[in-house]
Amino acid sequence: MALSRRMRSLVFSVLAVCASSCGVSEDEAVRPREGEGFSDAPYCGSFGCVNPYQYCAEVFLEFGRSPPICVFDDVCERLECVNSNRTCALFDGFPAQVKCID
Repeated sequence: MALSRRMRSLVFSVLAVCASSCGVSEDEAVRPREGEGFSDAPYCGSFGCVNPYQYCAEVFLEFGRSPPICVFDDVCERLECVNSNRTCALFDGFPAQVKCID
């Protein structure tokens, strides 16, 4: 019985890693503009951001999604789309999503 529980745990762990490691498509990806970055952005807590004027958001970067960080609603002014024919957008939710759209 213990072996089957271990196997289920292993399978669940592998599936969780595969699901979280999905890349970001080039059409959705953003990158920081020259001289910009998110090194000063605090991580979100379980209840969101301490500052009520910030969004808890995942940023769809070229190399993958960022962990949930606190950003202001003008976050797209600091970013550019990898595909220059698209526009950066902030999608509300928890966590919100920052990615490029048509």
